[in-house]
Parts: sequence; structure tokens; C-alpha cells
Amino acid sequence: MFAKIRYFILNIFLILIISFIFISCKKNNSNTSTTPPVASGQIVIDSCSGLSGVNEKCTLVTNASACTGAKCSHLVVIFSGGEMGCISGTGYTTALETYASNGYAAVCINYFDTSTGSGNAPYIDEASRIDLAVKEATTGTWAKSYWTGEYLLLQGISHGATAPVILMARTSLANAGHWKGSKFTGGCFFDGSYDQVATANLLATGALGGGPCVTPVSYTRGLERYCGTGATGTTCNLSTNTKAQQDTISTVSVNFAVKDFKMFECGSSRPVCSGDIIPGAPVQNLCNNINTTSGYTCSFTALPNDGHLTCHGNEFDQCRTWFESISP
Repeated sequence: MFAKIRYFILNIFLILIISFIFISCKKNNSNTSTTPPVASGQIVIDSCSGLSGVNEKCTLVTNASACTGAKCSHLVVIFSGGEMGCISGTGYTTALETYASNGYAAVCINYFDTSTGSGNAPYIDEASRIDLAVKEATTGTWAKSYWTGEYLLLQGISHGATAPVILMARTSLANAGHWKGSKFTGGCFFDGSYDQVATANLLATGALGGGPCVTPVSYTRGLERYCGTGATGTTCNLSTNTKAQQDTISTVSVNFAVKDFKMFECGSSRPVCSGDIIPGAPVQNLCNNINTTSGYTCSFTALPNDGHLTCHGNEFDQCRTWFESISP
């Protein structure tokens, strides 16, 4: 009889210990899962390193200061220009703050660490790292904590208006759910390069005396993107280069996952090199091409007197007002 009682007490004791462990673990897991990431800060994506053949990470700079009490219904994802300025560029900080003041969750993506890294591969080859960064920006822990998933505005300048749009035009990656808001998605892009031969021709003779542009964007940067270090106009023919032609989309057959766009050309009346870096005609041609395709819209705006380096900083809020005017 005593042995049975002892066996019974031992079993009760073991059950109590197991229950205590289970409750403690459940409590700890609950605390971990309900603690949101900081609303405004930086998220480094280590897994970008090595993608597109470049050993550099991606970084998100976030501002969800408007979304701490309740999740925001609107999210803007801004793709940096080739300088990768989300962390250090005051213009991007101002854009994030302005969106936050209008009730948005806002994130800026550096899809490389450096401007050198962003010049090392054809735009089409950057698709995997851009897709990975967008996935983190729209479905990662930060996004789930501060955004309802409803309205998504994709926005970019220069390189940031080029590579994401080429991704949409040439791959199926943007068909994935992390490229869409559940209610509405729009794309607003400033001065993207959509015809690589036209861009190279503009920069080839834009300097004083008819020489090639050297700064702020050099003529050779575009050549070396496709033909490697040391490429020249003699050794690198972009009109026959396969990757350069894939990166030329002004007349592409439109089958984009995003249906509604606004596009800007910048600086076409400014001096080449210092003010005009991207030819305006391919931007307008792509926008017209999109707009005349059934089921799509594209609104084109020319900013001929606002240079390539300043137009986004001066006019980025046009994207927000456009997006809100067409959102259902």
C-alpha cells in the first residue's frame, strides 16, 4: 500500500514539474513574439551578401513613428538612387519623415552597401537582392508590427527607379504577394534609365568640349556595368550586349504585376552631366506604353528644370498625392 501511495505522489510531482516548465516556456515565447521591433531604425539583411555577384548587404531604414498606437494602412517603400543614401542622405530622411507625418509607415531600401557595389552588375541581375529586400520591407517583423498590409506605394529615383521597374518588366518576381498591398499598389518613379544605349549616348559627349561625363555619374560607369572594368565605347557595344538589351524596356510588352504608375523625367533642359543624366524620351515612351495597355495606367510628368540629383528631393511628395488620388 505504501509503495502505491509513493508511486502516486511521485507521478503527481512529475506532472507539476512538467506543467511548470510548459507554462514558463509558453510565457517566454509569448513575450518574445509580442515585442515589436523598434518603429524607426535600421534592419540589415545579411542574406543579400553575394547576390548578383556582389558581396554587400542590404539595409532598410524605417520610420513607423505614426504607427505605434495602431498599425498604419499605408506603407511606402523608397528605393535609393545608386549612391545608396538611405542612411546618410538627408533627402531620404526628409521623405520618410514627411510620409510618417501623413500617416504612413515608411522604409527606404539600400540594396547595396556602397555606390561602388551598385555599379557592378546589370540591373536585371540585381533582381534577386531587390526582391529579398522588398520581402523583408513588406512582410518582415517590422512590417507585420506596423502595417496592415492594405496600401503599398513603391517609389524610387535614378537607379532606384530603374532596377525595380526592370524587375517588374523582365521577371515574374513582382507577382509574389510581398510586392502587393491587399487593397491597392502603385509605383512612382523619378528618372529611371530604360534605354541603356540612349543613356550612354547622352553621357558620352555631355561634358564641356564634347567629352564624356565624369561626375556625378561617369560615362564609363554604364559601360563597366555590362562589359567589366576598363570598358570603353570602342570595346563595349551596348546595342548588342545581351544584358544591356534586357535592361532596355521602353518598348517592352507590358505585363507588369503593378498596374498603376506615375513617372517623372528630370533635368532635360539642364546641362548634361551636372543636371541631365538620364534621357527623358525613354521615360515618357515607357509611361506611354504602359498607359496605352489595357488594364494599366501611367501618368507622366516632365521636370525639365529640376536636375537629376535634386528632383526627387524636391518633388517626392507628388508621389503621395498621386497615390492617394487614385487609390480606391
